[in-house]
Amino acid sequence: MKTTIVAALALLAVSVPAADLREAQKLIKENQPAKAGELLRALSAKKPNDPWLVYDTAVAAYAAKDYETADKVWAQLATTKLPGKLRDEVWAQIGNVSFRRGELVEEATPEQALPKWEQSLEAYRVALSTSPRDKEVLHNKKVVELKLARLHQKLAKKLLAEHHEEKQAPLEKQIEKLQAALDHQETAQKLDPKNEELKKETQETKKELSDKFQEKAEKEEKKADPVLEKADANKYEQKKAEEELQKALADFKEAKEQNKENKEAKEGEKRVEEKLAKLLTKEAQELQKEGEQQAQNNPEQAQEKLEKALDKFQEAQEHDPKSEEAKTGEEEVKKALEDLHIQEGDKKAEAGEQNAENKPAQAAEEKLEALQHFEEALAINPENQEAKDKAEAVEKGLGPLLDALGKSEQAKAEKAEGQSPEKAIGHLEKAAASFGKAEALNPSDQEAQEGAEKAQEGLARLRAEMAKKAEQQKKSQAKMEPKNPQSFSALLAEVKDDDKQKEFEAQRRQQPEKYNPEDNKNYKNY
Repeated sequence: MKTTIVAALALLAVSVPAADLREAQKLIKENQPAKAGELLRALSAKKPNDPWLVYDTAVAAYAAKDYETADKVWAQLATTKLPGKLRDEVWAQIGNVSFRRGELVEEATPEQALPKWEQSLEAYRVALSTSPRDKEVLHNKKVVELKLARLHQKLAKKLLAEHHEEKQAPLEKQIEKLQAALDHQETAQKLDPKNEELKKETQETKKELSDKFQEKAEKEEKKADPVLEKADANKYEQKKAEEELQKALADFKEAKEQNKENKEAKEGEKRVEEKLAKLLTKEAQELQKEGEQQAQNNPEQAQEKLEKALDKFQEAQEHDPKSEEAKTGEEEVKKALEDLHIQEGDKKAEAGEQNAENKPAQAAEEKLEALQHFEEALAINPENQEAKDKAEAVEKGLGPLLDALGKSEQAKAEKAEGQSPEKAIGHLEKAAASFGKAEALNPSDQEAQEGAEKAQEGLARLRAEMAKKAEQQKKSQAKMEPKNPQSFSALLAEVKDDDKQKEFEAQRRQQPEKYNPEDNKNYKNY
């Protein structure tokens, strides 16, 4: 690609003699950009608020190959409010100068060229967001895409060469380097999808990466094997073995993902799934035993153990659906949990009955807990008639107790409001829930209806007051904080619109004129 520069000034500066602008344009055409720059800077000093003149000073700097200055001026202009036509010109020129700056370091340090060319591409996308049919920008964007593709391909080859020279490097480092190379290759393919050579290189890297993931998975699997063979492995050993098997499983899957033909990876995945199911079943059985032993003396801890055991039995079946041990264990644990919830529900229901007359609010809470236990039992086994009957019995005398609980929470809310509106809201939420439950049990409960309405009114008032206070604090804080100007990088991120860009890409592909890099290699800049 040639580096011929065709730079044109924007002859729309406000209140500036046209003759001066034509003279600056003439100097640029005569390859005297330095003199043109002096003239334009002098004009800009007289009219410092004219963005067109500022733009033109950067054009002169660009023509003089002072890309750093041109980039700085245009980037600063992009952060200001500009007329529509000038805005498009500025973003197009940011694309141009970012590409030129990347060109300067392309050979010596290609890694430094990469972010500059990526910025160039994004700048062209911004310019196209309002001028999607601009042929010059479309041309330049295509040039940068192809150059970026070649650069990514080059960086991938460099990483692969380093990888093949470092045969004794740790396996993780080898994988890391191969993944980095593959990232470059896949990015290049997106930019240049018709490059058959690149497709072949990408497939070769994937196969090599697949083999490395398989090797890593096999090592992790072997670390877990001694624990699986050990009858009295402790919890720590089991946990470490499970972690190794989970890593092995993930790596076998990754190996298979990178190369669908990797039969060893497929077999390894299945083998590790079975080992994981076996280990998880063993862990679940131990938790089940502990939970059943604690059922009488420590029901809360017993419930926790049994629930963990259930999770592990179910997880074991996800890895190996044919595991009969896991299926049997799951059913046993469900039955133990079901019985435990009924046992605890009975205790809470009895306590609620005892406190119903003298401590109605406390009784309501106890009966609600009882009801929750019975419902938990029904969630495990919807056919449990005993749980259904007990739940219905608890609900019968619950309405008045819920009203009492709602009133109690309203009183607590009134007391807390002056010191902590947050706590008051918490009490009112509980009051509203209590009244709501009472009304659901008995729709004609007038006391519950009135209590619920009052609780909701209080909640609305307190929430509005807190929102108003928060807004006032936000405004007060905003006044105290200094406002920083928006950076160019932040602006670039803000104006990006991937969905819109996809639409423009589709429009561009429909253009009857096709780009051919061999027919037109000039990098256009206006």
